[in-house]
Amino acid sequence: MPTADTTKSGIESLSHGERVRLRAQELYRRRGNQPGTAMDDWLQAEKDVREAEDRMIDEASEESFPASDPPGY
Repeated sequence: MPTADTTKSGIESLSHGERVRLRAQELYRRRGNQPGTAMDDWLQAEKDVREAEDRMIDEASEESFPASDPPGY
């Protein structure tokens, strides 16, 4: 059974488009597989993936510059 760490790293290895597609499918399933809102699901999925990618970039930046050792400008 995959752990949260292996699942997360697996998702991170996917392309942006593949992450959007998987998120759109998840939204569709959560709505009970009801047709008619594919575009809304896709647009929401793009937003969700973009926000998640931005958070990952922010977290990586914070790890690169620890509070005890600020970058010298």
